[in-house]
Amino acid sequence: MGASGSSTSNDGHGRPTSQPMLFHQTCGDNVFISPDRRIARRADSFCKGIAFGHRPVKPEERIYIRFVENSSNWSGVLRFGVTANDPGLENVRRDLPRYVCPDMTNKPGNWAKALGERFAIAGNILFYYVTPTGDVKYGINDQEMGTFFNGVTTSGPLWPLLDLYGNSTAMEFLGKVALIRVNNYVDIFVFWDGLSLSIVYCVCAEKLE
Repeated sequence: MGASGSSTSNDGHGRPTSQPMLFHQTCGDNVFISPDRRIARRADSFCKGIAFGHRPVKPEERIYIRFVENSSNWSGVLRFGVTANDPGLENVRRDLPRYVCPDMTNKPGNWAKALGERFAIAGNILFYYVTPTGDVKYGINDQEMGTFFNGVTTSGPLWPLLDLYGNSTAMEFLGKVALIRVNNYVDIFVFWDGLSLSIVYCVCAEKLE
């Protein structure tokens, strides 16, 4: 199995994107971003875990995120969505609240919602994307789960918005290349980050519902 020398990833629909998604340096007080900016980890408490993608997403560009580490000390899990507020702006960096929901979602230009706890399992891979009509679609382990929420204003740039809340303590951005379905129980995900291939085995004991 090989890959071309291109430094681009794709959006999940076969369309190239400019570069793999990384974490923005703007983040909550309890978040630490890895040197390669692919992993965000919350190191303390259950809140102040807000993180952003480093660039806007394109319509229907799939964002792939792996659950790297979970805790059992808290309740609640990842909140995710998009924001029209550039995380590089001083007022955004200065005024980050404790929570995405409801602290940010109560303000204009932010849309997010909590993932169901049964999906937030270490090793699972979440994807989501925004349609041109403002629906946010999502899925787990490459299985479409439908509309997560709607009402997003798509007339301007949108950045990925995450809250490493509760038991979701570490997340990793992935650039998807391919899914190989071995059988009804095992999927192999292959990712290309612009430099190397990563192979992630996802064992699915039963179909998600």
